[in-house]
Amino acid sequence: MHHAMTLAFAGSGLVAALGMLFGVFAAGVAFSAAGGRLVIPWLVKRKLNDGEQRKASDYLNLLHADKKNTPTMGGAFLVPAVLAATLVGGIVLTALGAPARVWGVFGIAAGVVAASALLGLYDDYCKLTKRGKDGISSRDKLLAQCVIAAVACAAAAFLLGPEGRVLLLPFLRLEIGWLIVPLGMLVMVGAGNAYNLTDGLDGLAGGTGAIAFYALGGAAALFAIFGETDPALSWAVAVLGMAAAGGLLGFLVWNRHPARVFMGDTGSLSLGALLGLMAVLGRMELLLAVAGGVFVAEAGSVILQVAYFKASKGKRIFRCSPLHHHFQFGGWHETRVTRSFWKAAMACALFALALLPVTIRPAVQAPPAPVAVEVPRDASAAVVER
Repeated sequence: MHHAMTLAFAGSGLVAALGMLFGVFAAGVAFSAAGGRLVIPWLVKRKLNDGEQRKASDYLNLLHADKKNTPTMGGAFLVPAVLAATLVGGIVLTALGAPARVWGVFGIAAGVVAASALLGLYDDYCKLTKRGKDGISSRDKLLAQCVIAAVACAAAAFLLGPEGRVLLLPFLRLEIGWLIVPLGMLVMVGAGNAYNLTDGLDGLAGGTGAIAFYALGGAAALFAIFGETDPALSWAVAVLGMAAAGGLLGFLVWNRHPARVFMGDTGSLSLGALLGLMAVLGRMELLLAVAGGVFVAEAGSVILQVAYFKASKGKRIFRCSPLHHHFQFGGWHETRVTRSFWKAAMACALFALALLPVTIRPAVQAPPAPVAVEVPRDASAAVVER
């Protein structure tokens, strides 16, 4: 079954599939850029901005004083743009001969993105309306993320079947059964929160996210062409990656310095969860940890800072966390921080792709089926007589 799907995308079919991915990427860029032109004036008119600064540091408030009137909730047009580009990709992928099960991938992804976006939207709403100046409590947010991730990972495990309960590592393939569900939950919740922490400077989350999504989408396409995973589902994961990468690139039209809109939790929680889901669906958990090295560093800096602060009774490792603020406090302009993090994200993405040759297990071609040869009755009788 898997081998047949790979053959369907050989030669001109493979060129068409790769062209489809480029088209999905371009659609994401166009939908997001156009959505910003329509939605940002409405956000400005409604005064959906942070207003009063609520940073943990007075110096950070000073650094970001010019941002207080910039509207947030940019995810309100970014998320629909990504979903629309994914729909385009799904339609074209089906037209190219992909089986109906690819819509299982798109359905799970749409559910995760929509649920996480609603969670982020409510969080943004609480912050903007002062109902809770820090938004939803960390405990409630984490609980909601865990529920979303648990449902999505269980659905993914059923959709992928036995191969979805395997952990792919360099030179190693571990059968871990249903432990893939709690592992997937950890990946999704971790990715969602790490990406959310990265959304702190103009263009930072947009640029690093586009690079990570593009890398994972490209890796999924290579799995579909060369690997033993279900190529139909791998192509679907590649569509998700290209749609999100394109959407984030279009978002940068409005979010690059000086930003005209911020992503908000509406965008960062949903796209972070999607990044984690792609890793679960594509058996790319390790590749995400490498390609998303910037997000790992951002989240790790917060964890280390809080742990050390409590253990040392007030001392700090970093000037300020997440990590991008550490460099700001060191005198770097935010554009220098952002561009440096973009470069780091590119290096992480290249390293992740370099791991593919020792991670992908080539598809094994099935031996040709035996062909039955009918022996004429006369010949058989002649042999018996002899």
